[in-house]
Amino acid sequence: MRLSCLAFVIGLFFVTSFAADRAAAEHHEGGPKVLQVFAIDADAKDRAAVLTRLKALQDILSKEGQPAFRVWLASYAGESVGRMFLTVERANYADFGSNAVKVGASAAIQKWANEINNSGLAKVVSQSLLTEVTP
Repeated sequence: MRLSCLAFVIGLFFVTSFAADRAAAEHHEGGPKVLQVFAIDADAKDRAAVLTRLKALQDILSKEGQPAFRVWLASYAGESVGRMFLTVERANYADFGSNAVKVGASAAIQKWANEINNSGLAKVVSQSLLTEVTP
């Protein structure tokens, strides 16, 4: 299933319907940390272009006061080898959700999303929201 890159960008900061685990919340002021992870498929020949476009997004987000994201490349073994993963960490669910309107209303981000959507360079194959449960 191909998810649009617009959903990818907006999804970075939208609140999901997942409830925070109460036990984990007790260990973290304001609730547990959350990490959103996007699995991105891109041909090896297109990775440099995808990274260039993600750098442009990073610059836009920085100007708008959003946190930096990190991009990882899977290696070693398994079905994820060669897949890129984009991650953004938030202090808690409230912090994660507090920027949804700002990001969704950003003309610069909308423009970026339209451009990458039309490029066909990458495909978001999954999105996960991870809740920290470290004791």
